Amino acid sequence: MTSPALVLDFGGPVLLTPFELAAAESGTPAYALLNQRGPLAAAEQPDPAWEDLQAGRITERAYWAARAAQWHESGGHEPDIRAMIAHLYEPARPALVREQARALVRDARATGIPVGILTNDLRAFHSEDWIEKIEIVGDVDVVVDGSIEGHLKPAPRLYELLSQRLGVAFADMVFLDDQATNIRGAEALGIPSVWFDVANPDASYAEVRKLLGLPVMEEGRDG
Repeated sequence: MTSPALVLDFGGPVLLTPFELAAAESGTPAYALLNQRGPLAAAEQPDPAWEDLQAGRITERAYWAARAAQWHESGGHEPDIRAMIAHLYEPARPALVREQARALVRDARATGIPVGILTNDLRAFHSEDWIEKIEIVGDVDVVVDGSIEGHLKPAPRLYELLSQRLGVAFADMVFLDDQATNIRGAEALGIPSVWFDVANPDASYAEVRKLLGLPVMEEGRDG
């Protein structure tokens, strides 16, 4: 039997989302735009643009471009995605990475499970200097970044590149992503996939661990 491989989307499953970071910025334009939006939106106050993204009616880039323009109009800096992301994510710091992600990568590597990151926007949203300072990027075996490959999830070619570089067949991967459209793209290729629930990270990590045959951690523990 072929050993499984762990494949992680970066923004969301590994890196805290802008929605979570904005919650700590009460009174700022970022807080007004992002707090309780996206995957954290309450049922009585939905985020229609996020719902369009999940349904595949708009792209993730389009969603964030619109949010960046609104942020600029509300008193933020330049009206582009990188400026808004830099405001939330600079400087690079350990607290930006989920402890559950660190534990999952560590446990997978310790048992010989190869680990890849499959992302659309790592270099589109962040500088090379910032990426170098986020240690977990250097802890995985392969990083496939759509922003430099010319293909974006859910395009099959990006998953194919990941498969080739990891040396693992689609059926032998376990893929974790917070975007429903990317999950659908992976499942169409036969990749076992788990949708990452930003509102309940522990449950998502537990499901991935079960599929990989790794011990499931107790909720709230960081390993």
